[in-house]
Amino acid sequence: MTTKLKLNQYAGMLISKNVPSVSPHQEAKTILTMLAKREWDSISVVYVLSASGELIGQIPIGKLVSARENMLAVELMVKPKVVLHEHEHQERIAIEAIANDLKSIPVRDKEGKFLGAVTADKIIDVLHEEHLEDFLRSSGIRGKGAEILNLMTARFSDLVKSRLPWLVVGLGIGLFASVIVSQFEEHLSENIALVFFMPIVAFMSGAIGTQTETVFVRSLTYLKFSIMKYILKELSIGMVIGLIIGVITSFFGFIISGSWQISLVILISLFTSMSVATILGVIVPLTLRWFKKDPAVGSGPFITSLQDLISLTIYFSIAYLLL
Repeated sequence: MTTKLKLNQYAGMLISKNVPSVSPHQEAKTILTMLAKREWDSISVVYVLSASGELIGQIPIGKLVSARENMLAVELMVKPKVVLHEHEHQERIAIEAIANDLKSIPVRDKEGKFLGAVTADKIIDVLHEEHLEDFLRSSGIRGKGAEILNLMTARFSDLVKSRLPWLVVGLGIGLFASVIVSQFEEHLSENIALVFFMPIVAFMSGAIGTQTETVFVRSLTYLKFSIMKYILKELSIGMVIGLIIGVITSFFGFIISGSWQISLVILISLFTSMSVATILGVIVPLTLRWFKKDPAVGSGPFITSLQDLISLTIYFSIAYLLL
């Protein structure tokens, strides 16, 4: 059974020292005999250390088992894909494990000495906790570190405080959206069919914006890329999807309303609002990061509310111009 972790730990706090290490000139048969004499926390690799204790290579267990008995460790070893510093945050463990498909990750101190390895069971724990924290934060639930993972047993007042702030922000934006809609009351009364398609315009814009935001926040964490190129790519995706959804919805809009003008309003609104939503899905997390806030915290509720406001404003503005 794996040990329960506390979030925001560092690599040096998660290492196991009970992993095999050998000198460069030990033979394969000697290493295999050593492995068989005791239980290890992980034997996916054998670490090769210099006389001063620095990590110089590692031997995959498969390569060791198939090697000739007299082959030396220095002949079998390969360069480690990743070596973490002991003060590396546990999120880095998750990133490197995923990116390099690692079952264990060696850890060194500031002098370069080998300290041990973060083994598979700890990597799985870290991946699980990082994923859960990101999921809760994207839902607008506030908290830091292990606090955010203890919501099931938290006090009532703490639960309210952790969930309320971003919902209040969303409420404010929603009330402002209601004011915007009220300004178009006359148009709505004259073209009642417009009401039928308000939820579709708001939902589709919110859905594609949330997709963009989710992918972008994870990419922002794990990858290095050109922000401008990413925005242009997402805008292109939003335009293509918006056009397809707009054409389909406007066809049904014409059948329901019998008006090609309303059908055109629906088409242009969905195309425009879904295109804008993809840009918002990038700009909002970037803005939060610029203000030194975690892009994952509250982006979901905030973006959803903001997109509702903007998509409805676009919808009724186009209706005002065309009807």
